[in-house]
Amino acid sequence: MLLKGGLPSGVDAQRVAEQMEGQAMAASKWPWLASNDSIAYPCRLSREQSSSETAARYKAELVSKRLMPDSQYTLADLTGGMGIDSLMFAYDAKHVDYVEQDGTLCDIMAHNAQALALDNITCHNSDCHTWLEADGRHFDVIYIDPARRGERGQKLVSLADCQPNVIEMLPMLRKRCEKLLIKTSPMIDIHESLRQLGDVAEVHILAVNHECKEVLLVVSEREPVVGGQQVRCVDVWNGGEWRNEFVLGDEVVPSYAAEVCRYLYEPNATLMKGAPWGEICLWYGVEKLDRNSHLYTSDQLVADFPGRLFEVLKEVRLSKKSLQREVKQANIVVRNYPVDANTLRRQLSIADGGDQYLIATTVKGEKKGLLCSRVASFRK
Repeated sequence: MLLKGGLPSGVDAQRVAEQMEGQAMAASKWPWLASNDSIAYPCRLSREQSSSETAARYKAELVSKRLMPDSQYTLADLTGGMGIDSLMFAYDAKHVDYVEQDGTLCDIMAHNAQALALDNITCHNSDCHTWLEADGRHFDVIYIDPARRGERGQKLVSLADCQPNVIEMLPMLRKRCEKLLIKTSPMIDIHESLRQLGDVAEVHILAVNHECKEVLLVVSEREPVVGGQQVRCVDVWNGGEWRNEFVLGDEVVPSYAAEVCRYLYEPNATLMKGAPWGEICLWYGVEKLDRNSHLYTSDQLVADFPGRLFEVLKEVRLSKKSLQREVKQANIVVRNYPVDANTLRRQLSIADGGDQYLIATTVKGEKKGLLCSRVASFRK
């Protein structure tokens, strides 16, 4: 459409294209918006950086059911963006203040709030630091999602590198709310962030369709943290949900396997991020292969293990000569092994794909090659 033109005079072709792309994206990313023809969509970058409906719904329920369960709450979203999180918060909140320095995004948000009949949202076209200093109110919850792109488009992870700098704003943020909810990169160093922020009460690691999407940090001004932080790992997918939690700093010591058993388990993305290695042994009756391998094993199948399940067909030598006749094609998985999957594939001259999995790892410090088949799980 952009190349061919032909639109009526005065119609912004780029804006029309953004709406067409936004409607197509909404079908899978924001189904609750897709059925409303009045919804306006921003540019591609804003759409891509926005929370999915699943992630936004999780945060809204986290606030309404866990952080503020006894009353309707007031919330300030200091980094509004496309506004998906603000819109979802507004269904339960008494009032939401949406703050965004991009005027176009502010206009779109105001339009969408009206289209959804959400009259408890006020939009502010301002820098969040300036607005918070000038406004003067105290909120039940402040939500902030710092931008994780640098001036040259590079990805940023550390809270101190993102904009706004939450570490610098922290004293003011803590004074202006009961609860502070910070959305961070799934790549963030959780321990370093806890050290920088101080009294973090809870950590929520959220995966959508088995892919880690967000790490959420809850800071509580009125309730000093005693002991370790509560870490909740959550995986939500089409038709299902898994969650479990543990206390950081009070982890269970893993039990290690003397040898590889019949079944092998690779934990899901939230467990890989949270690293409750000993708790996994306790929760599911499995044993860890090695200190840094992060794979587990058992003689009996644990069908509800949260992650990928494999049956070990045989142990193999990871050499081209040894595997030449036996394995022509396989999916290669590398865990705690000296080379990555692509390098190992080239070394072994094995085609990618097929039904078999070749897992390269270590057991008790010794390099191992395991030829496996995937075991079906209810976690589709």
